Amino acid sequence: MLWEEKHGGIWSVDLDYGDTLVFVRHVPTVDLIAYLFRRSDDGMYVASVWRKTHYRKWRLPFWTAVEPAEAFATEHEADIYLTELIGTLEAEEQSAPQGHRYESDEFAPMEEQAIEADNVVYLFPNGFRPRP
Repeated sequence: MLWEEKHGGIWSVDLDYGDTLVFVRHVPTVDLIAYLFRRSDDGMYVASVWRKTHYRKWRLPFWTAVEPAEAFATEHEADIYLTELIGTLEAEEQSAPQGHRYESDEFAPMEEQAIEADNVVYLFPNGFRPRP
């Protein structure tokens, strides 16, 4: 699997040997990527829509599938599916609150906490001298 940056996120589409990427479309209004590829073994078209998912330990978000990839007999059927799905996601985006999407609460950023204490003790390893 090859990781590369595309449109501000980490992209990692893994195609099987012989599969052909037909197109990749970035929809900047809702920050989605739609892609379509053709499988070499049966000639079916596989369509998927991805959006950015943020993780705490990575600087860039990852592009992850919104829905499981769907297979179609023709490119036209796949294009209709992608158009309808993107339309639905655009409508949801307009009614949803703004902010980053996180995989789970575990990956959401931690809120800053102010710690107040009267007596603060700093422990340093032996031989370590703090800078003045």
